[in-house]
Amino acid sequence: MIFIHGFTGGTGTWRNVAGTSFKEMLEADSQLNQEFDFFEYEYFTKITAIQHSAVVQKLLALISFIPGLPKIGGKIKKNQTIANLSQGFSTHLRYILGDYSSVVVIAHSLGGLIAKDQILNYEEGNGPKVVGYVSLAVPHKGSLSALLLAPTSNINAKELVPLSEYSDELNNKWTLHRDHLPSSLYLIAQHDECVPKTSAIPFTVTAQQKAVVDHDHCSICKPPSREDLSYKAVRQFLKNIAHAQNMANTANTAATTVTPDYDKEIFVLKMIICDIGPKGVDDAKECFFNAEIISKAANKNDAKEMLQLQQKVLSIYNQKYNAFVGTKSTPNHVFAQIHSEITAQDSLALKSSLVSLNFLHKKGLLHQLANNMGETVVWSDDADYFTKIKKALV
Repeated sequence: MIFIHGFTGGTGTWRNVAGTSFKEMLEADSQLNQEFDFFEYEYFTKITAIQHSAVVQKLLALISFIPGLPKIGGKIKKNQTIANLSQGFSTHLRYILGDYSSVVVIAHSLGGLIAKDQILNYEEGNGPKVVGYVSLAVPHKGSLSALLLAPTSNINAKELVPLSEYSDELNNKWTLHRDHLPSSLYLIAQHDECVPKTSAIPFTVTAQQKAVVDHDHCSICKPPSREDLSYKAVRQFLKNIAHAQNMANTANTAATTVTPDYDKEIFVLKMIICDIGPKGVDDAKECFFNAEIISKAANKNDAKEMLQLQQKVLSIYNQKYNAFVGTKSTPNHVFAQIHSEITAQDSLALKSSLVSLNFLHKKGLLHQLANNMGETVVWSDDADYFTKIKKALV
């Protein structure tokens, strides 16, 4: 997880009156500390960069040659466009955090626009991918205070002016790609003197994606304690990100683990008794295994959504099974058609906000329902169906 400050900011951006940084507060959380490593990113940003200009730096270098005077001087630096700053941030992620596969960005003000540019221009494999984005008083549609500095030569002030060409283009791209963006949280400062509420969010977002806190533009990133809403909102967001990543890792682990035989499980016997083909049985076992693994890793909210998803899967089963009643279709054909429909509806009627779930889990949800002696999920209307299953269990 990496912090990126805003216009004219630095490490002081994140430090409260007690001298404790936002980063240090999150690091002290035992839960988060197990899931994340924490970093800060700094870049050059000044209202005026005259003292860092080539002319001044060369003059200082010449003065240093005068006997008796201390050697002074430094690197030539100048303010950069947001696009250039984004490239620098991307390079930092690639070479400094290159051992990580993913990163969460917590960005304040201008830093949020730099992060947005990096996310929109990210190429797979070029450093860790941003999987979480926290926007702290970021001027997605421009900053009112930038109007005061716009007459100066400061390039960032010009870019931050409401409806500037660059700011408008960046936000349009962000809006256009809204369905493919990382998980995001937008914090709005109630007393922000620089960024109005309408600019603190890039487009209409859900209640879960935003939080309005009792802060101004600068205090929003300096929570005084763990009871502060800025801290609580970011902490919960990070916990959600960690859980989503753990769910994805669980799903990936299941995919590379040998599936148990399940030969004496009722859902398997229900298939074997009515001559479901061996390939179908094997697929059902794998799906059941995936559903079992992901169900155990689910939290309360996940479990609720999975239960709703399971009811949709059952509805598809009931409709399809009913369509074949009285026909000459074999149980094997009915089985294949139902599973084919579940797969087809994966991104439609069965679309889920749980990105770690795929069609394997959804077919598995059906076999979880079938794993009992009830008639909720069966593959035959044979009157002796359950008698045969009971004998197979002996």
